[in-house]
Amino acid sequence: MEALRPSDYGLVMRRLALLCLALVCPGLLSAHPEWKEANCLGVIDERGALTLTIKFDVPSFLVGQTSKDATIPALDELMRTPGRLDAAIEPGRRRLLDGLRLEVDGRETPVILVAFPSAEAIAATSARQGEADRYPVMLNARLTASIPTKATRLRLSFPPALGTVFVNLRKGMEYQVVMAATPAMPAELTLGESPDDSAAATAWKLFLDGFGHVLPDGWDHCLFMVAMFLGASTVGQALRRSLVFTLGHSVTLTAVAMGWLGQPGPWIEPFIALTIGVGGWLAFRGRGQESSALLLPAVFGLVHGLGFAAAVADNLASWSAGDIILILIGFNLGVEAAQALVIGVAATGLWAVRRVRLPEAGIRQALSLAVALIGFGVFLWRLLGLG
Repeated sequence: MEALRPSDYGLVMRRLALLCLALVCPGLLSAHPEWKEANCLGVIDERGALTLTIKFDVPSFLVGQTSKDATIPALDELMRTPGRLDAAIEPGRRRLLDGLRLEVDGRETPVILVAFPSAEAIAATSARQGEADRYPVMLNARLTASIPTKATRLRLSFPPALGTVFVNLRKGMEYQVVMAATPAMPAELTLGESPDDSAAATAWKLFLDGFGHVLPDGWDHCLFMVAMFLGASTVGQALRRSLVFTLGHSVTLTAVAMGWLGQPGPWIEPFIALTIGVGGWLAFRGRGQESSALLLPAVFGLVHGLGFAAAVADNLASWSAGDIILILIGFNLGVEAAQALVIGVAATGLWAVRRVRLPEAGIRQALSLAVALIGFGVFLWRLLGLG
């Protein structure tokens, strides 16, 4: 292929430049000579009433374009075609109201459109600006909403046809935000800290904490439940021991929460492991099946309650006296539910052993001895760790 001569190269470049001008000039000639971004002022008064005043290029919005993108021919057609502007007002009102979304603490809140520019006001404003500056026509729309007194966060989204909206949201002199909101980034105003959780919500969280303290975090606690089950003659007896154990640790946990006992230190952990070892050993020796054996889970529960108190020490500091009972109920119900699940799984395992005709008594003893050895071993390990 023959190479271009310098003169040919210059001719090609001139033709490309003319082509670019031919493509760009129609857009330049038809676009807005001057365009302006919309702006919004939002004010919340002392009664919680929010007033939104939005100033925007109304003709551009009525043709469904941003002020930047609307073309003069499209705007002239709207403004100069008889009856066209009047017919566009009601759809424009609906578009503004449907496209504006107000969320208060994550919940959508109704907004009332109080005022929208009339066709007469739009035409008169454009005429006053003169023929050369007939666009944009910046006029106000006003909306209201009711904000709950305990609201903490306000989020405001605008119709896409408004484009970027410069927003000033404020409540008195204490809370204010100034930002440029876009369709992808709504305006947000923080009115205060999130309210404290209710007692019921806190109790539910503590239920989950109690359950999680056993499953999956409390492997040593699970071993103790297995020891209680292996030493019981029936599943019902094992569940009663679990309940007595829960009542026992409720006593010490309540005492710590009420301030009757000091916060337990790391010294409690070795003794928790010791209860596991003793429980496994008694199950191995077959000494835990008498009704008097309920005393042992109660005593061991007192020790474990101190361990629970250490685990939730950060929460204890923030509990009020009125919430302590409800919170303790939630935590202990979570613990008891997890303990019942552990016993149920262990019972299912032994049921499977019986179904395949394996020696259940021998397996019980082997498991009990394993639990005892693990408990005593962890006791020594933790005891040496204290030093």
